[in-house]
Formats: sequence, structure tokens, C-alpha cells
Amino acid sequence: MKRFFASDAESDMLIAEATKTFGLKIGDIINMAIKNQFLPITELFRTEARLILQRHTAGELEAQEIKQSMTRGIRALGTRPVRDADRLQGFFARYHLHEDVENRTITENDALWESAVEVYNILGKQISVGGISKINGARLVDDIFAEWDTLWSEKAVYDVLAALAFRCEPSQPFNWFEGMQFLTGIEHDAMGQWCRTSGRKNRT
Repeated sequence: MKRFFASDAESDMLIAEATKTFGLKIGDIINMAIKNQFLPITELFRTEARLILQRHTAGELEAQEIKQSMTRGIRALGTRPVRDADRLQGFFARYHLHEDVENRTITENDALWESAVEVYNILGKQISVGGISKINGARLVDDIFAEWDTLWSEKAVYDVLAALAFRCEPSQPFNWFEGMQFLTGIEHDAMGQWCRTSGRKNRT
């Protein structure tokens, strides 16, 4: 495929210095710049996004792998929480959890049970459906987003969201670019939240 790259004067200066200082070829610099534009910066999110890109490039990527990388990204937010839930809500808009009765149901012998109960305890709410031995995961996700201002910093919330997204299926599979953009987006949200929180601490 023919490509044409018209660099401006500033880029010319940087390319000339990089090729001289680091021994890079122009093609190496362009490849790095393109990947850095679309891939996350931090290791965990970048690893997942690179996996998606590499598997797609090799023609071996399956939809389940994309979803798994995205859910691992959500779980990672447990130690990098985000106050803005828009991106996560957009992700779950692709799911019809209320229709997936089997996979959405959380029981007492479920690994997810403890985190789900912790969320309801934080809210001071009774478990909504099924007595003490069963939780409606779809209702729990609704409750989480309805009370996001209270719950956004709790690790258990991200464990619940990641687990339910992993075991249920979206109404339409995510494609490879959506997966990468989601991981880049939640990383951006997490870094922005950290900067705002650190800024407040430094002012006090």
C-alpha cells in the first residue's frame, strides 16, 4: 500500500535528531508515533490493547478475547477508580443483563457473592431479589450506576462490573478497535481522576 507522509518543519527537526541520537529509521519513528496515538500509555492497559492489536493483525483474534481484555481493564480500575461513569455505562449499554437470567444471577457459592454483598452493605440496602441466597446481577448493575457518586471509589464495584461483563454476553460483540479505544479511554479517565485527586491533596 502506497503511503505519503508530508512532514512539517518541526517534525523534520525531531526526525533528524531522533535518527541521529537514537539511530532510528524514519519508518520506526512513524510506527511508534501511530501506535502511541492509539494505544494506552500505562503497562496494564497497554498490554491488553497490544494483545488485541497483535491478535487482530495475525488474523487470530476472537470476539471473546476482546471482551476479556476489556473486562480485565475494568477490574484494573479497582486500584485506579474513576468518578466519571459515562464510559462504563456506554460499555454496559451493549449488554441486556435483564434478559440473561442464568449468567446474571449471583448465588452464595459464587466467587462474586462477597463483592456483591459488600456493595449493598456500603449502600445500606437489603439484597434486592431472592432472599439471602441469590442476587439479581442486572439489578445490582443498575443500583451501582444509580449510586455511582457513593460507590465509584470502591474496589468491589469494579470486581462486580468486570465479573458480570465477563460471564454475560453483549448484544453485539465488540470489534478490535472498540476494544482498544475502550482501554485507552478508561485509562485516560483513571489518569485524569488521579491528577485531580493529587491536585486537591497538594493544595491542602
